[in-house]
Order: sequence, then structure tokens, then C-alpha cells
Amino acid sequence: MPPSIADTSATQHPNIRVRAIMSNAIYLALPGQPGGFSPTVIRQAVILAAGRGTRLGPLTKDRPKSMLPIAGKPIIARLMDCLYAGGIREFIVVVGSDDRPVADYFGNNGYTDLDIILAHQPRPTGTVDALLQAAPYITGPFLLSAVDNITSPAHVANLIACFEVHSDHVAALSLLPTTSDEIRRSSDVLIDGDRIAGIEEKPANPRSSYAAIMLYAFSKRILDYLPAVQVSARGEREIASAIQASIEDGGRVGYAITDWRLHLTQDADLLAINRYFLQHDQEHSILSDLPGTVEIIPPIRVDPGVAVGPRAILGPNVYLEQGSMVGERAWLSDCVALRGSRVAPGTHLSHQIIASS
Repeated sequence: MPPSIADTSATQHPNIRVRAIMSNAIYLALPGQPGGFSPTVIRQAVILAAGRGTRLGPLTKDRPKSMLPIAGKPIIARLMDCLYAGGIREFIVVVGSDDRPVADYFGNNGYTDLDIILAHQPRPTGTVDALLQAAPYITGPFLLSAVDNITSPAHVANLIACFEVHSDHVAALSLLPTTSDEIRRSSDVLIDGDRIAGIEEKPANPRSSYAAIMLYAFSKRILDYLPAVQVSARGEREIASAIQASIEDGGRVGYAITDWRLHLTQDADLLAINRYFLQHDQEHSILSDLPGTVEIIPPIRVDPGVAVGPRAILGPNVYLEQGSMVGERAWLSDCVALRGSRVAPGTHLSHQIIASS
């Protein structure tokens, strides 16, 4: 049975415990050691999900960015699946003022073997302030991830293993080889052997060819550096400043490199991330009754509660969210149709996000 939530109002219950089932130890297969298992001390992850996603425009007018759909699941659930596969069992999700969709989703979709706490960040004033909202519930070393940033379970395990190599690690960062333009939009690092010697948020002149992406492993000691972080020129208190302060204080910061990530910042990203999961999921489900004349070209997912007209063509790489409609003889390829959207009969659409009007 899925867990229940008596009241998901953020004003009455800003921190909601969805479920509490924990084991005493978590074991994961370490890279390069087939069949071998090692206990990990990192069992918690903090997910930053308070951002509204204003750069996504009308896609987030009726739901938070964390609830945008990825082939049948909101992106926050896709991220949690990845972290769970890497060994995480406890989640602290920092949400904004409109947290009800997140609480409702996890309260009604059978997440019975996880410990999920929602912490409330009333105003989006940066990653430091978001982490401070989660701090009372952090019990030991933890992962920190943005909700719009997905890597592989193998990288999650690598990052945890990197962090645990040295008991004095304050942090271990995820690094992505990328372009200078991408580094200017994230964080730059100065690498010295197996350590990070410096980090700078959104640098004008990057010093390396790696971006530090928002999936970090931290000791609880990082929390000691948060109160002193000053507001940046961008008007936010940023976690990179706390990491830099720990480095200047003599703390050890390591890193693990990933060769890819999925990052949701604009319409095209939502299309690309859906395409990735459609192509990599084991099952491609059609969960609505469709006319026998509809042509299906896999991969495709059709949620329950979708209406499709006769002789429509769906695929490849198509996801139809619950509440969408596709008219007779319409043809969709490489498309995501969101709830409330309507595709007119005879229309041919390709490489588009179809939103409600």
C-alpha cells in the first residue's frame, strides 16, 4: 500500500515525512569489483527543487519544474530512481511555496521503501539558503543534487566511492568535460592532482575544461561554512562559495568525472530527456485504449487518459501525457504532448513540445 499524507499544506506542514523504512546498512557494487560489495556511509541525498523554472516559460505555468514529465514520471522521480540505484535510501527534498504536487505524487505512487522529507524554502535565494532548510534533517555525509540534473547510477556510485577514499574529505564534486561557454553557466574548478584547489561560480574566464555540476558528496562539516557565505553579484548565496571557504581552510575536496549528464533548462532539454528515457527504458507502454487503425512506431509511451483519433501515426520517440488529445490522421514524431494539449486532425508535428493553449 502506498503511504498516506494527512495534510500536504506547506503552511501547516512545511516538512512532511512521507515514509520511514530504513536498513542499517546499504551496499553497492563498486566499479571495477564485479560481485564485490562495500558498505557506504552516504545514505542521504538532498534534492534542490524549489526553483520554479521561469526559463521554461509556459511549461511551468501550472506546475513546478520538478514535476515536468519524463516518459511517465516527473523529473524528480527520475532523479531519485538514479540516486536510489547508486545506493541512496533517504531523501530530503527542498521545495518552494507550491509543494503540493510533489507531496501528492510521492504520497500516492508507492514509494514505500524510502524516507522522504519535504523541507520548505519560501523564497528562492540560492543554494546555500536551500541547503540550510535541509540542514536540521541531515544526519551524516550526504549527496546534494539539483532536481534538473541527472547522471548515471554508475557515476553516483563512483562519486560516493571517491568521497570515501579519504576520511577527511569535506566534499567530492562531479566534474563534466565541456566547453568554456557551459562552464560560464555553471562552476569552474582548479585541479591539483586528485584534489580540487579552487572553485568559482559562473566564471568570466574559465581556468579548466571541466564544469562542476550540481551533484556533490559532502561531509556534514560543509554546513559550518554556510552562515558566512555572502550574497553574490547575482543576488544569491551560492554553495560554491562554501566549498571554496572549506578549501581555503585546509579542507580536502576530491572529484569524480562523468562523461555525460541530462540537464533541464529549456524546452529542447525536455524533449531530449524524454527521448533518452524512451530509448533506454525496458518497456514502452501504451496505457490508453487506441483505435486499431493507429500506427505505432517505437519507442513510445502513452499515459492512461489519452485520446487518439483513427489513423493517427505515433512515433518514433513520442510521449503523450495523461490528458492530451491527438486528432484523426495526425502524425507525431519526436514529440512530447503535455496534459491539456490538443493536436488538430491531419497535423504533422516533429521535434516539438506540445503544450496546452
